[in-house]
Amino acid sequence: MKKIIFLFALATTLFSCTDNDDTIINDSVLQKVVFYDNSSNERQWNISNDLLTSITLADGSIAEEFTYDTQNRVILDTKYVDGNVSEVNTITYNTDNTINSINGLPYTFNATTRTYTYSYGSTFTINCVVNEDMLAVDFIRTGTGAGEYHMTYAGGNMASFEKTTSSSTDILKNFHFDGAYGVNPLRNAVLAVARVKSLTDPNFFIDCQASEGMPNGFDKGLTDTNYYNYGMVLGSGNYQIGVEILDSSNNYVDSYSFAAYYYQ
Repeated sequence: MKKIIFLFALATTLFSCTDNDDTIINDSVLQKVVFYDNSSNERQWNISNDLLTSITLADGSIAEEFTYDTQNRVILDTKYVDGNVSEVNTITYNTDNTINSINGLPYTFNATTRTYTYSYGSTFTINCVVNEDMLAVDFIRTGTGAGEYHMTYAGGNMASFEKTTSSSTDILKNFHFDGAYGVNPLRNAVLAVARVKSLTDPNFFIDCQASEGMPNGFDKGLTDTNYYNYGMVLGSGNYQIGVEILDSSNNYVDSYSFAAYYYQ
């Protein structure tokens, strides 16, 4: 535990005292982010023109790719399994940039309540309240694939994420922000995708990638009482965020790599 804390304290010193390294990060272009490096859950998010264009696996194979229109709105979300297309979501928009349809199924948006609804002759219905950024706050799906997601926000940051199935909470994360890590470099790149995922796959928000700021940690309630402390280490043209797991008595449990940000 002491070694990890020392590295994280060293990273804070580098950010506050080394102007050249700050410039490398701040004035460069984000190229990719590798989540959960060297694990079975490893994913590489590839960025082009400040937009998330694809997600690849550890072996380089593609898992998902996103196609945009001239207004930088996602119009195709294509998923792959073993190199083969497994799912394609086609999205159309209204003139006010709200979502009009997904795969030809019409979605209605109520601007007063900020709510999307879908309930047209299918095996499922969707009711999704969104915030000012058009990101899911309360998502409820009935019928096929039934489930709920609930998020809370504070100042553009997602403060909590909750997934519920059959009235039982499967996942609950409470994120903490103190401004130590500054602006989230992924924010602009993922917003268009996040707006679509709000209606198709709210699980996309599980790691808080669409927030304005960078969290410094999170805790899980109910069955998991651990605290997950983030720490940043600066490299040459990149920086990495590690996670140190602490129990309710502040004792070290484990650690892992959460995300590595690469610039060019």
